Amino acid sequence: MSTESYSFYLDPVIEEYTTGDYYREVFAAKQEFFDKAGIVYEDDPEYEQRMSIFMDWYIFDRDLPGIDLSPIKLHFRKNKEKLQAQELAIYRDFCSTIHSLFRLKGKPFFGTGLKVEDLFSKKTYVVADSAFDQAFARGDLFEARLIPFQGKYHFSKGFCFHPLEMESFILGEIKKVRYQDKSRQTKLILQLSAMKLRHLRFNHIDVKHIYTFDSRLG
Repeated sequence: MSTESYSFYLDPVIEEYTTGDYYREVFAAKQEFFDKAGIVYEDDPEYEQRMSIFMDWYIFDRDLPGIDLSPIKLHFRKNKEKLQAQELAIYRDFCSTIHSLFRLKGKPFFGTGLKVEDLFSKKTYVVADSAFDQAFARGDLFEARLIPFQGKYHFSKGFCFHPLEMESFILGEIKKVRYQDKSRQTKLILQLSAMKLRHLRFNHIDVKHIYTFDSRLG
C-alpha cells in the first residue's frame, strides 16, 4: 500500500470542489456553516481549527444543491469506473468519515495510537499516531473527524475542545439526540461549537452561563 498520507488523495478533491464553478458554492456553504457554528474571525485563537472543521463539513457532509451528494461522494461516483483498486478503496472509505464528539480514553493496551469513544454511538476507535497526540489528555472532550485510510483511522486537522466542567451538560444534550438522525446530531455538534466560541470571547463569564440553550449572549 502507498505510504502517502490521506491528504495526498484528498487535496485534489478539495481543489476541484472549492475553485472554478464551485467557488460561489463554498461562499454559500460558509454562511450556512458559520451561522450554526458561530462566526469566526481571523484573529480568533481557533480560526485555523474552525476553517478546517468547515472544510471537512463541506467536502464530506454537505450535499451539493441539486445533486444531493457531498463533494467526496460525487467525486467517488464520477470516478469509480476509472480508479485503480487501491484508490477505489481509499475514496470509498473517504465516504464514511466519522464526525462526532469524542472522549479520549487513553492509549490502547496493545499497539500505538489513541483510544477515543464516540459519545453518540458509544463505539471506541483507535486513531493512528499523529502529530496531534501530545495535545491530548485522558478524559478530554472534543469535536473531531475520523478519516479511515488504509485500514486505520486518522484525525482530520480540525478540533474543538470543550471545557471538562461542562461534561454533564454535554452528555445530557447528547442523550437527547443519540437515537435521532445524523443531521440532528450534527446540529448539536455545531451548537456546542458556537458555545465554545462564545466562551473564548466572554471568558470572564461563568462557563455554565454560556454552555446553555438559555444564554442571552450573542
